[in-house]
Amino acid sequence: MDKITNSKLYQNNLQLTTKQRIFSHLSGEHSSVFSGNGLDFRELREYNTSDDIRHLNWKVTARTGTPCVNIFSEDKRLHFVFVFLVSGGIYFGSYRAKKEVMSDILANLSFSALSKKDLVSTVFFSTKVEEANYLSKNKITIERDIKIANELQTLGKNIDFKNLENYLLSSVKQKSIIFLIGDFLELPKLRFLSAKHEIYAVVVRDRLEEDLKLLGDFTVKDTTTLGSENIFLDEGSLKKYEALLKEHDLKLFELFTKYKVRYKKIYTDDDVVSKLFELIKDR
Repeated sequence: MDKITNSKLYQNNLQLTTKQRIFSHLSGEHSSVFSGNGLDFRELREYNTSDDIRHLNWKVTARTGTPCVNIFSEDKRLHFVFVFLVSGGIYFGSYRAKKEVMSDILANLSFSALSKKDLVSTVFFSTKVEEANYLSKNKITIERDIKIANELQTLGKNIDFKNLENYLLSSVKQKSIIFLIGDFLELPKLRFLSAKHEIYAVVVRDRLEEDLKLLGDFTVKDTTTLGSENIFLDEGSLKKYEALLKEHDLKLFELFTKYKVRYKKIYTDDDVVSKLFELIKDR
């Protein structure tokens, strides 16, 4: 079965890719116990000076002679923000394109959160916002996001992580759970974002780009600048490339650890659902 047929089957059976409720232990229709304009009455208790006088129960107060207030349990849905990092590098893939795997990841995360009735926002970002949908509550919006992910033009684009951090800090007001999905071949800016939100990073890679095993003359195209160059690969140049990539990833994972970002590397031939479950199971 060719890649085109696989892609069509994937899109036609989009919801079936969510085989597990990945967030079943993480989120859902839970109640948080705090005062406010909640939906469900929980109990009565004696009034104290920190209570909102609008919650006074006048009938009980008049009957008992003691000021009493209504206490509510407020339904608190979590807010998930899924950031699809748009760069030229995600066009590549030897098993599947990284972009396709990222789309699969977005589908699983979004439908899992939606199945628990949490709120979903999706942002496609390069040096700027490419597309964005905020506080989605239905599968139609999610399906539109997945369609955008599948059809997105990525060649010639790169990530400006400083702009991304500034954008998220200004646009995501409430404390949220943010998933950054991309190949992370550039180091992100996370200092201020991680102080305000809970951050997860899904690093999507192809095994071939980490272990080239290619020797000889090649014409390569830079997926960011779209420029082409003739190169000769020998054992020495391959070792140098692999050393640079390992050094980059070491800095990347040290950065994640420093800012308490939970992360997982997912390869293009991995089972997405099981890898995502590994990422969040110890939360």
